Amino acid sequence: MHPVRSGRNVKILLVEDNEDIREGLTDLLESEGYSVSGSGTAEEGLARLRSDSFHLVITDYMLPGQNGDWMLEQAEREHRLRGTSALMITAHPRVRPPEGVRLMHKPLDIDDFLRVVYESITPLRAVGG
Repeated sequence: MHPVRSGRNVKILLVEDNEDIREGLTDLLESEGYSVSGSGTAEEGLARLRSDSFHLVITDYMLPGQNGDWMLEQAEREHRLRGTSALMITAHPRVRPPEGVRLMHKPLDIDDFLRVVYESITPLRAVGG
């Protein structure tokens, strides 16, 4: 079921300021075969998007400094998200993500989270992205 089992290296950028959550999600995603790069701020995440390409960006909404919404909108303006899906996670009940960005609320259900990650990457694989 998981696209990474086919041998293709799927790259994910994970932007989460809580180190324990970032490490836990990184371990979970890597155990599924994904290649994960982590960042603790929106500014750091944007710098990663400027220097590398990813299949999926997962970002927390509330980050120190700028928020995840700002990072995704700035990356889109700079055309850094071509061929890249985005998923925003938040504990805030009234967050409205940018157009085309999936939203998941904390606390995350691990099975649902992995399903959404898989679904976010599958369309890209279908077009050879």
